[in-house]
Amino acid sequence: MESFSNIKMTTYPTVPLQFDLLKVGSCSHPECVAMRGGSFRSIKFPALVALIDHPEQGLMLYDTGYSEHFFEATRSFPEAFYRKVTPVSFPPEECLLKQLDDRGVQPKDIETILISHFHADHISGLRNFPDAKLIATQAEQSACEKLGRLGRLRKAYLQDLLPDDFEERVTYVESLPKVPEALERIGFEEVYDLWGDQSMYAVNLPGHVESQLGLIFQSSRLGPVFLVADACWKTEGLAENRPPSRLAYSLFAENEDYNQTFTALRNLQEEFCIIPSHCSTTFAKLGGTQEVSRQLYPQFV
Repeated sequence: MESFSNIKMTTYPTVPLQFDLLKVGSCSHPECVAMRGGSFRSIKFPALVALIDHPEQGLMLYDTGYSEHFFEATRSFPEAFYRKVTPVSFPPEECLLKQLDDRGVQPKDIETILISHFHADHISGLRNFPDAKLIATQAEQSACEKLGRLGRLRKAYLQDLLPDDFEERVTYVESLPKVPEALERIGFEEVYDLWGDQSMYAVNLPGHVESQLGLIFQSSRLGPVFLVADACWKTEGLAENRPPSRLAYSLFAENEDYNQTFTALRNLQEEFCIIPSHCSTTFAKLGGTQEVSRQLYPQFV
């Protein structure tokens, strides 16, 4: 991974940030669903969450993974069907609140939660952070809210996982300043300056869902990082040009958009450490560092 630190960036963020990659539960699927040519055996796909420490904006999360709220929201039919077709593992040690506590971080310390998209494995813990500001893209959430109960379930959208005051707390990235030159050369036209200081960029990654928030920042450890959520599921698939199966495409919002996003990310593999939200290979390499820890950095307490 050392090669990423040598990249000379111009329009990309340059403020080095500390971040941890946390595994907050996992689900099981056949490998071939996530990557063409994969085996038919069922493998675990971790729900990865990034804990990021920004010098001005404080502690933030990129997604929240699974939580106890997921199991509450899927107790009744038809939502219980979600849990049956996507078996979930959530051991106590992977609870996000516990992992934060191990780092000396309490829920009230989280200033912002960046929501990649509204699938349950990305937002199940939102209710555990009642004081955090929320940032998301608008198109997917608006589209799902217009659907009935079964339509929302098909979109993996569990309305009960959203905080009751969601609309009062959310800022949609579409209202933020654009950075048109940042990734235009490879096809990403919706890039936003999150804080107005060019320290973090939000990138719309359409296809998997109507809109999806990717995140670009400079890691003090890895250099340029691109969190891409479900724009791809396995780094091996991206590296070997093996997109998901046709079955997976039948569930995507827009197949052509997904292909364009997937291709654009392939073109960035030499420039960024690309981190999908469900890649066990990536977590094995990068997870569990405790780079962000109020116990290790008592001056921030």
